[in-house]
Amino acid sequence: MQESRAERFFSEDAYQNQLDRISVTRLVFWQGRLVGYFTLVTDVIRKDELAEDDGDPGYQYKTYSALKIARLATHKEFEHQGVGSSMLLKIFSIWIRFSRYIGCRIITVDAKPDAVGFYVKFSFHEAIFDPRKLKGRDTVPLYIDIHKELERIGKNAPLSDYDER
Repeated sequence: MQESRAERFFSEDAYQNQLDRISVTRLVFWQGRLVGYFTLVTDVIRKDELAEDDGDPGYQYKTYSALKIARLATHKEFEHQGVGSSMLLKIFSIWIRFSRYIGCRIITVDAKPDAVGFYVKFSFHEAIFDPRKLKGRDTVPLYIDIHKELERIGKNAPLSDYDER
């Protein structure tokens, strides 16, 4: 039996990467079954890769720190049942906690083309890249300025109000 990409990732990379503090992978179970997982790492995104109305107009540096969704996958049997959405909401919750301690307003993801619509539903935007840099890539770089999104929807309460307990 041939091992799947996810199984190889779990058996060869995820645990060791976590021990080495390279990435953290969270597993999502429902009724004792693994239904999905996501992996988070740190990232940066260039200021000029953001849409004009994202970011802070007075920001003086070339890059923003970011939280990157390195992997997000739902088991095929559980697709279109809210697992991916729940994982993304958990990632937003992690970002809120994370950003209380470390400056970070952007979440990035290199989405597979068939997953772009999923992220767009959650207000992710395509990063602005020189098309030559994207040549040969099989993913689409997306981001969300989550700080701006919270402002847009009127969530001006302190971040601690959204923190997980």
